[in-house]
Amino acid sequence: MSSKITPASTRKEIEMQDIPTHPKHAIDTQSRLSVDDDESIPDIVEKLSIQDEALDMPLHQAHVVRSSSAYMSEEEQAVIKRFDRHLVLFIAFLYMLGFLDRSNIGNAKIAGMSNDLHLTSSQYEWVLRSFYITYVLFEWMPILYTVLSPSTYIALCVLAWGAIASSQALVTSYTSLCFLRALLGISEAAFGPGVPVFLAFFYKQDELAFRIGLFISAAPLATSVASSLAWLITKLGRDLPIAPWRMLFLVEGFPSVIVSIFAFYRIPNSPGKAKFLSQRERRIAKLRLAKGKPKAERRSDDRKLKWNEIWEALADPKCYLTAVANVLLMQCRFLESTSLPTDNHQRVREFLLASVSIHSSLTSIVLHSEYIVEDEVYN
Repeated sequence: MSSKITPASTRKEIEMQDIPTHPKHAIDTQSRLSVDDDESIPDIVEKLSIQDEALDMPLHQAHVVRSSSAYMSEEEQAVIKRFDRHLVLFIAFLYMLGFLDRSNIGNAKIAGMSNDLHLTSSQYEWVLRSFYITYVLFEWMPILYTVLSPSTYIALCVLAWGAIASSQALVTSYTSLCFLRALLGISEAAFGPGVPVFLAFFYKQDELAFRIGLFISAAPLATSVASSLAWLITKLGRDLPIAPWRMLFLVEGFPSVIVSIFAFYRIPNSPGKAKFLSQRERRIAKLRLAKGKPKAERRSDDRKLKWNEIWEALADPKCYLTAVANVLLMQCRFLESTSLPTDNHQRVREFLLASVSIHSSLTSIVLHSEYIVEDEVYN
């Protein structure tokens, strides 16, 4: 097989000539594999290797595309589905575990925690605040997804919040409980807010919204089972020498420690290192993300921090509108799990209804703001 590279103004084509007839099927001897002008030699070789693999494929799959891609759309969709099953669902499961660990404080209170630690209403409120204060202050930590190995970073986050949540079973005072809740806020702030950044290593921009939605849906799923799980744990814990609320912290927190081991080996650092993909699928996963990108950004494992993009986000007013809407949404979600199990049912219910109303209005504004701007530009 001989190849000839003919330069052009914006494109160059690799002529695939004199391809011998495969015993299984014949392939067009004038097939072309097109690449970008500034494409590096390793990228070209990678595309050629994929094209060579077509010779050993069945007739209905053998295909050498005559465009900028060297794979079929069916193969790309198969790769995406594998990422959905093996990566997104596992990340959502981790988020569900973290949400259980942060929100079980309300169930622990009605299981006897306040009486054993002699907590007043004001002290319990500060126990709640200590988590969210550190969570807000350390939400910058997800930028470490672009610095550290994602498998190691995520595993450490899960290990940290699992160990801290389990340690709450050992507290003997208000001060130690506040301290552990503050540490729990740091460990969870390092994980959840950065998941969209991590998923961007594996998905195109127009594919992210659905996957982020799947990830976030783990939170209400955790809420739906939290009360029943807490009731079961505390009921079984009544016959044990340990207090039911301590058993609740231990049983719901320690599984995260075990899962962190699986997270280290299961989570890939980049599409090209996903163990659940075949060699060909890993190549496709890299090539599909590189398609249409500038040469400097073409490598899928390039996770360098870009400060100019951070400043662009800070200057975008839609980010602040979304943040306000998200704050109100979080109030609804977390207030329900931390305060609804207590005696303040009516006050919590009124606050939730007011927050939902305001959040719905702001969400509508955020969703339509982009279209309003586009109308102004084109009209």
